[in-house]
Amino acid sequence: MAENQVVKRWFLWVIVAAIFILAFLVLKPIIIPIVFGLLFAYIFDPIYKRINRGLKSPNISAFILILGITVIVAIPAVYLTPSIVTQTFETYAALQSFDFAEALSNLAIFKGDMARSVAMNIDNFIGRAFTAFMNQFTDLLVNLPDLMLQFAVFLFTFYFAIRDAKKLKEYARSLSPFSEATEKKFMTEFRHITNAIVFGQVLIGIIQGLALGAGLLFLGVSNVLTLTVIACIVSIIPVLGSWLVWMPVAIFLFITGDAFSAIFLVLYGALFVGTIDNLIRPYLLSRQSSLPVALGVIGTIGGLYFFGIAGLLLGPLVLAYVLILVEFYRQGRLNELFKKTG
Repeated sequence: MAENQVVKRWFLWVIVAAIFILAFLVLKPIIIPIVFGLLFAYIFDPIYKRINRGLKSPNISAFILILGITVIVAIPAVYLTPSIVTQTFETYAALQSFDFAEALSNLAIFKGDMARSVAMNIDNFIGRAFTAFMNQFTDLLVNLPDLMLQFAVFLFTFYFAIRDAKKLKEYARSLSPFSEATEKKFMTEFRHITNAIVFGQVLIGIIQGLALGAGLLFLGVSNVLTLTVIACIVSIIPVLGSWLVWMPVAIFLFITGDAFSAIFLVLYGALFVGTIDNLIRPYLLSRQSSLPVALGVIGTIGGLYFFGIAGLLLGPLVLAYVLILVEFYRQGRLNELFKKTG
């Protein structure tokens, strides 16, 4: 009889494990849009509360917010994407027809074989970069139905997460095995890291990219839209920055004989665009995460490799949680982690 009970218990655990594994497999293809839906619900919660305060209708307030986000995303996608693709092809054609060897040979530091060697490396880099862009663009077109479905999952998750945020928090708190003090520490760290990444990294990176685009437009540089998009992307990623755009453009302007524009762009990029971070960050962030800067960078880069674009948030967040656990261990308080009475 006892053996029969043991077999039944193990059989039950196998069924439970199988159900959770199947649930994971079902959610795996759409886990990223779900994560972003929850993240956006957290980010836009203050705006939702203001709208709902006036309308007194959670459903309508959430719908209006979703409609606004959809319009903000759809308009640039519809109107700017064709222009970006066109400008990318034009940029590639212009660079392919440009004789870098001749231009570099006019500079004192490049003579003879050195100019030809550097020009060959530049041509190879441009070719590889354009090939990578075309591969990404082709994948985007091929996977467009899948992307549309994931966007629908994102909107669905965002709608219910922001409408039922209070219930969701209470439910998550009821499932949490951690003590009240540990939950508060985790939530505080999550809030600080999320704010630091969303506002201190993503938003400031976009502002830097747009500021550089304004400078390029003022100088009359061609294909500004493509360069601005690239500047926004590289400014968001840690360690990189807008200099990856303005420095090559400045060099190109210099070797083509426009020394004034090249010098202006270097000064503008280094003294203004590069310092936007220090100027805006204090207004966007009142407190910083306790996660060390070095680990934040490592977490972001590692997160990008493992999670993709969602790793910008998930990578540093995972390391922050690890540091919290290490701190509890260092203080000899690991036994407090799971005391629900806190």
